Amino acid sequence: MKKNTQELLNLFGHLFQQKVFVAAAIRSTQEENNPQFNQRGQQRVMRLLLEKDQLTNSQIVEELDIRPSSASVLVSKLEESGMVKKAESPDDKRVTFISLTDEGRESIIKSRQLKNDFFDSLFESLSDNDQQQLSDSLKKLVSDLKSKEPKWEERRNDFLNTRRSFKGMGHPRFPHGFDFYNHD
Repeated sequence: MKKNTQELLNLFGHLFQQKVFVAAAIRSTQEENNPQFNQRGQQRVMRLLLEKDQLTNSQIVEELDIRPSSASVLVSKLEESGMVKKAESPDDKRVTFISLTDEGRESIIKSRQLKNDFFDSLFESLSDNDQQQLSDSLKKLVSDLKSKEPKWEERRNDFLNTRRSFKGMGHPRFPHGFDFYNHD
């Protein structure tokens, strides 16, 4: 293995040990694929209302793919805390619209800003040019790794079998080496 390769793997290893960084990276990819992913129920409702302005309970059920009873409970809790308000439809008294209060809107906007500031702070030690170079390099690396994935998948068992068979390492916690399957 080349010295640069080992150094890069070590640096990535150290980066991946930074729990805050890993959590932010995972969250950003989840939000990229599905903005509603991994948000708590009340937050999901509030973000949806920020996006759509006002909805009925049944529209919330449909948009978030939740049970009607769950939507009712979420909306009631948000109403009790002053984050949403209900208003009858002027056209049909049987229809109730749910929307954010000013406090609810401010809360979501502030939360989003805090998240964005936090994410930005992860890379503030890098200049804009450094960030662009890092982004370009990582895109190139991701593309290359994706193209090699099918080939690596074929050799995966060879790699795993080699890793499992390290013996005689003398580590006190692993007296049988790293052969976790055969303890002769």
